[in-house]
Amino acid sequence: MDWHHFEYFKQLAKSENMSETAKTLNVSQSALSRSIKNLEKELGVPLFNRIGRTIKLNKYGTEFLQTTNNIMSEMEIYRSNIINSTHAYHGKLTIGFLHSVGVTYISEFLKSFKIKFPDIQLKLVQNNAKNLLKMVDDGEADIVITTVSEITQNTQFEPLLKEALYVTLNETHPLAQRTEISIKELIDEKFILLKQDYVLREQVDEIFKAYEFSPEINFEGDETITIAAFISSGLGISILPHLRNIEIANLKQIPIKNYVANRTIGICYKSKSNMVPIINKTRESIVEYFENLKSKPSLEVE
Repeated sequence: MDWHHFEYFKQLAKSENMSETAKTLNVSQSALSRSIKNLEKELGVPLFNRIGRTIKLNKYGTEFLQTTNNIMSEMEIYRSNIINSTHAYHGKLTIGFLHSVGVTYISEFLKSFKIKFPDIQLKLVQNNAKNLLKMVDDGEADIVITTVSEITQNTQFEPLLKEALYVTLNETHPLAQRTEISIKELIDEKFILLKQDYVLREQVDEIFKAYEFSPEINFEGDETITIAAFISSGLGISILPHLRNIEIANLKQIPIKNYVANRTIGICYKSKSNMVPIINKTRESIVEYFENLKSKPSLEVE
């Protein structure tokens, strides 16, 4: 049953005149007649009594008109709600992001975003990269800021910046005064890492694999800020992205020698989201924010 069946039926029920209805709907009379016959066939009952050129609603038609009015009324309410909830300046939006970009990027972005769009209602969720992409694919999040991972045919990933990874250690560590540190020099160190299912952990494991050693792991956590706090307490070292905006004492981040280590942060959303005003406007704001970040010389990004 197509939507136009309801519209055609309602107009014909109102006028009870086939030619007048066809003219009002700007369709041919034969097309209108065919649509009504198809509707009656699908419902399994006649909706009009036809006497010569005159048509009148019968009891089935009267009942179906009430149903049609209810359906169309609900659709208008839905359309109105959708227009309001997706409005570019006062709609509702769910943004997901990695734990590791919450403090470093998202908190800063949200300050400027709320000033610019004070009437947008935001719902914020944190998760790992794989779960964030699943949330977009399942419609649980409108936009997520995450790292490259597997995306589906329904989602789109747009890179925002490349972020360098650093050897992160306590400033009292013997290697803390170095300008670069080779991975080979870390073989006997105790590591504090993210748990296995995190994309950043997979990247770090690839670094270890390239140097053919298995690290001694003291602790596996869910958040980079927890790992940074443990490093600050002297419990081990790690390989982490730039900890901008994170104020934890005693930390040093030193580039990795002879190995290109970085991660790509990007924005992920449904492929057809450019049709939704609020998602498109927010995407533009996020892209603009990261473009401005890349222009700052103090930030280690590409």
